[in-house]
Amino acid sequence: MKRFFGIATDIDGTITYDDRRLSGEALKAAHMISGKLPIILVTGNTLCFSRTISKILGTRSPIIAENGGIFLPSYDAEPFVLTSHMDELRSALSLLQKNLPIQVFDSRERLTDVSFARTVSKDEILPYLSDFPNIYLVDAEFAYHLTDRSICKGDALEKAAKRMGKTAGDFVAIGDSDNDIDLFKSAGFSFAVSNASDSVKREANIVLQNKYGDGFAEAIHYLLKNDMIELCDECRDFYL
Repeated sequence: MKRFFGIATDIDGTITYDDRRLSGEALKAAHMISGKLPIILVTGNTLCFSRTISKILGTRSPIIAENGGIFLPSYDAEPFVLTSHMDELRSALSLLQKNLPIQVFDSRERLTDVSFARTVSKDEILPYLSDFPNIYLVDAEFAYHLTDRSICKGDALEKAAKRMGKTAGDFVAIGDSDNDIDLFKSAGFSFAVSNASDSVKREANIVLQNKYGDGFAEAIHYLLKNDMIELCDECRDFYL
């Protein structure tokens, strides 16, 4: 079986529980391998939040935030903000706020998408987006995101991997929600934690037995047991 160069993992629902507490088992598993291969956080969260989780996990690898809209080459580097239609995103959000009870998250910190609580159904939201061709609605289970159609996690992983002299196919992806599907399609191998949506499970190579961060830990142990990842004691060249 192929050996992989690194891991690309979602955060919410994948290394955390459903209340967003970080899983102790996920933390222990990440600490076992951090510094020995790249662990790229690929998340819908803001960059600020993602950098904090990166520090806690001990990963200094690239970070992909806001569903692929922001790429941070390394923890202390300057981020790349990918082109997005923010004016159109804000107009779409304004229209939703006028017509629906929308609770916005992290509005001051988001640079490439907007995020809001899942207080209304998709069927209520979608008709208001028909006049915004560059925008689509992402259901990340923990929140909805209005996102630029040109941005996704899978494409961002391709960009990160290229900077390392690799391809997205050299990475294993771990996730739980529909915004991880394109990440799974780009990666060379994928795990869905057992709390994942049915559509994510259909795309995964392996559906794990455990939920949330315990599932992430299960995936790491599976990779180690089956010699599927390349570890080194003092690897620093993959930090950009």
